[in-house]
Amino acid sequence: MKRYLIVISSLLIFLSACNREEVIGLTEPIKSINGTWRISQALRNGTDLTNSFDFSHFSIKFTDSTYTIDSLVPFAVEGSGTYRFDNPQYPFKIQFIQQDSSARAFNLQYPIVNGVRNIILSFSPGCTSNTYQYTLQKTN
Repeated sequence: MKRYLIVISSLLIFLSACNREEVIGLTEPIKSINGTWRISQALRNGTDLTNSFDFSHFSIKFTDSTYTIDSLVPFAVEGSGTYRFDNPQYPFKIQFIQQDSSARAFNLQYPIVNGVRNIILSFSPGCTSNTYQYTLQKTN
């Protein structure tokens, strides 16, 4: 009798453990860069230019799919316009479409460093022997 009771108890425990769990698919949110960003670090060919040039007057403001540049410094594009990511959830490139309809795509990184979201843009403004890497941080 004890044996039957143990077998039945074990069977009930086994069957009750077979409940299916609902797996909820996680989706990566679409990246938003809305806001005003400033240059926190500038590299040219790996050399830090941050303290050699006054970047304090530069800012770029992203609003939905548009961008506005406040001050010109050597940057990936010269004027304001629209932008888009190669993939809204996992962006590796950003394409700037200027008001004159010229478009250029640039490498993009979107890391969090010390709890602060950064945008890292890599580009060559014309001369392919010079490559720039700007780290942007959000100001608001």
